[in-house]
Amino acid sequence: MSAVHAELSAAEGLHLVLGLQHTLLPNAPTLSALLPREGPTARFPSTQSHVLVQVSAEGRELLLWSLRRILSLSKAVLYLEEEVLGGRIGEGRDAFGFRDGLVLPTREQVLRNAVVPSGPLAGASWLLYLRFQKDLERFGHLKPRAQEYVVGRTRDGELVADAPAEAHIHRARASGAGENQLLIRRGFPFRHSGEEGLAFVSASADPDYYQRSLDALLGAGGQTPDAMLRYARAVSGGLYLAPPRDWFHSPSSPREATS
Repeated sequence: MSAVHAELSAAEGLHLVLGLQHTLLPNAPTLSALLPREGPTARFPSTQSHVLVQVSAEGRELLLWSLRRILSLSKAVLYLEEEVLGGRIGEGRDAFGFRDGLVLPTREQVLRNAVVPSGPLAGASWLLYLRFQKDLERFGHLKPRAQEYVVGRTRDGELVADAPAEAHIHRARASGAGENQLLIRRGFPFRHSGEEGLAFVSASADPDYYQRSLDALLGAGGQTPDAMLRYARAVSGGLYLAPPRDWFHSPSSPREATS
């Protein structure tokens, strides 16, 4: 993993997030299982792997090179369990046609909400990965206004003033995860072999926030379930720990300063 981190982090125009199953790291706390998790009408499964790698690139050629290098460098110890090619974020559109990534986090928000501030894991970040299959046909049968009530926004991102409590935007805010608070979250729309959906990755300084967030979406404990889960089914998920940068080091090289 140090070799993967070193080579891909040095590549210009490429951005890397690398998370490990937290039990692989020394000093990692003992956690109660976050996934699988169930509510009255929906379920978030666990397909926990040992390693999660997310890469984004400025061009397709660079992205494909990075995926090939990850496989080449890790094939002696790992096998590929799932690979998903996603789309853009930041005012792009999801598979349902709604603009997403409208409120980008500031550096201060990332440092405050996504990075462990102190202790043996200082500089690390807890990552939650979920992948959703979206039922485009069923959602498409809804009238445009009904679709907006499910999301809580118009297709161009304006808030729907009279959206119901079950609207996705309200359930996200009820979890404390709205507008980059408590955790930093991003969804990447994808299409693979005719399947369309959302690959969701978020980062938090405290894994307990994920329990609160997922329960709010599922409607656990008498809460209102998220209407979006009628049209988007979670098919994979796991909790990972992105170590501080100085954890990835070569024995022959000086350790980098954590940042």
